[in-house]
Amino acid sequence: MQKLNWKPKSELEKAGLDIVRLLNNQKFQGFFVGGYVRDLITGKTSDNIDIATDALPDNVEKILTQAKISFKQIGKKYGTILATPKGNLVEITTFRRESRYSDLRHPDEVEFIREYLDDAQRRDLTINALYFNPVSRELFDPAGGMEDIKKRIIRFVGDPKKRIDEDPLRMMRAVRFAVTLGFRLEKNSFAAIKTRAKLIQDVSAERIKQELDKILLCSDRVRGLDELCTLGLMKFILPEFVQLKKVFHNSKKYHLEGSMYYHTLSVVGLLPPDLDLIYAGWFHDIGKIKPSHTEIIDGEKVMRHFGHQKVSHEIFLKFASRFRFSKRSRNLIDWLIIHHDDRLNFRTAKPLKQAKYALHPDFSALLVLWRADSAGNLRLMENGGIKPGNSESVQLGEKYLEVIRAKKSLLDKFAGGAYIMRVTKLSSGIQIGQIASAMKVKILLSEIKNENDAGKFLKKYAKST
Repeated sequence: MQKLNWKPKSELEKAGLDIVRLLNNQKFQGFFVGGYVRDLITGKTSDNIDIATDALPDNVEKILTQAKISFKQIGKKYGTILATPKGNLVEITTFRRESRYSDLRHPDEVEFIREYLDDAQRRDLTINALYFNPVSRELFDPAGGMEDIKKRIIRFVGDPKKRIDEDPLRMMRAVRFAVTLGFRLEKNSFAAIKTRAKLIQDVSAERIKQELDKILLCSDRVRGLDELCTLGLMKFILPEFVQLKKVFHNSKKYHLEGSMYYHTLSVVGLLPPDLDLIYAGWFHDIGKIKPSHTEIIDGEKVMRHFGHQKVSHEIFLKFASRFRFSKRSRNLIDWLIIHHDDRLNFRTAKPLKQAKYALHPDFSALLVLWRADSAGNLRLMENGGIKPGNSESVQLGEKYLEVIRAKKSLLDKFAGGAYIMRVTKLSSGIQIGQIASAMKVKILLSEIKNENDAGKFLKKYAKST
């Protein structure tokens, strides 16, 4: 036990402290546990508080009711009540001992107990088994979590094999905490994951994606993906990604970062923390696992992967279906994958086609992917050095976006459906959309600069249809 210099600062912390005091007033114990305490020790900010107590769920409900604190029964049979004081979320769970996990997620039975020491033994990781009394400001560490934080390691509580067998998703949680905190997996925990990686197949796709999303949003997402491969988990999540380790362009002038696996990791690492973009970067070249052909380019024999965009698109859609992506995310990611290799076509296209491309609502996201894809392709310089690729298409595309921003008022005024219907006397429908798209291109190319130009275009357009 050690004393912490702690004072509640946020409304959430004050709400949690008040609830522990209410429990103490009725002779019950109350501790902050889990993520809040871990974040407190590691200097991070937490947006939720979990409280562990020896009070039974009925006792907790009675205490909250008397204090006029609203609550929800989110898992009462497992001992959990969700208090919502002033909109804050505080989970209160009774100390418990658990039986086997038949569904690999929830214990078949729970036994409510009086000792936090026994409660600690059923938790997943030692860094999540810290108990902090906010009233006395005492920190209790029954599983050695503080020492593991000092050593910067992630370790399962007790027998790692047993913890994993109870809930295999804990393997991915261990990876997430390792990459989020910059820790390493303790050797026995590492070994247990490697021997039990196949159990991840028994976890629902929804839960896997939740952890995967969190890993991909980590600042060190590259290490997260690589760790999932090293541990054997990726083989059961996205085996095609592992296969990219054997795909090379065999050029001595470009893609000097190595296999398409390392190129993909580079691209993913260069992207901003936007899940749709990160997934697009992760899948953009995955179609290159399909057979390629040899071609002589600049005097060297290299491997080419024509049509890999279509294969990448097919692999992603299968993955998106399995992991239940939202329709919006699925469509955006798929569009980015299909068009990720259009940089050269865009640069050499005629202004009319460039303008149509730039007006696509997701063009700015595509430019971000193009930039990362280019920079993730290490090239040989004339002086023998190596540098990241630099796409002229990105620079050109950004100029188009600047023009679109500069002409926003014209686009809004003349390319809107209301204006077009008023001038042409047409009713709403597909034709209005077609006219609007054509007008936007003309505005972007400075062929429509004012209302007179817009009127002439609409009259001419109407005659030709």
